[in-house]
Amino acid sequence: MEDMAEKEFEPNPEFLEILISMGLSKDIATEALFCTGNTSIDTALNFIFNNDVEDSCKYLDSTNEPRLPGERIEENAIGDESEEEGFYKMTFIVNTALKMGIGKLSAQVAHACLGLYRKMLLEGLKDALDNWEFAGEKKIVLKGIDHVHLQELHEKARSANIPSYLITDAGKTQIPPDSVTVLSLFGSEQEVDKITGKLSLL
Repeated sequence: MEDMAEKEFEPNPEFLEILISMGLSKDIATEALFCTGNTSIDTALNFIFNNDVEDSCKYLDSTNEPRLPGERIEENAIGDESEEEGFYKMTFIVNTALKMGIGKLSAQVAHACLGLYRKMLLEGLKDALDNWEFAGEKKIVLKGIDHVHLQELHEKARSANIPSYLITDAGKTQIPPDSVTVLSLFGSEQEVDKITGKLSLL
């Protein structure tokens, strides 16, 4: 084990370049490749999205020194604990009762994404959006039951001060006018999961 610690890890240069071009820092990209054995871009991204910082295997600490998989970092080595609460994500809950076609559904999710993004910019939440973009812009699409269900989730999000945006369609194609189609939510994994944690993926 001591030999592994002394040997400097060399990330796959092609993978590293692609991850950095996606907006990830060199340190985060290197850590993800280290923890996933330099296997692929997708594996590294999945590691980043699916692991909390405290539980990840930390190749680099604050002094950029190599660390072994599973070796933990003391809290004072990574700064303020409030910065390490987990990644942000944007979640979309679709009204499945409308039985929208793939094209219609995709357009409604896109409306929900842009609508919430613009709303957050207007409300001065650019820093949270920047952190989300930096970490890869994680997005999840879930199944909602009907318009009543979406409106209930919307109210829960409002009560919890979670940014949200509800889409009501004009009804020019496929569905009746004023149909509630998609609800979008934005927040940390922990915050959003309190509202949507029991829902199934679409």
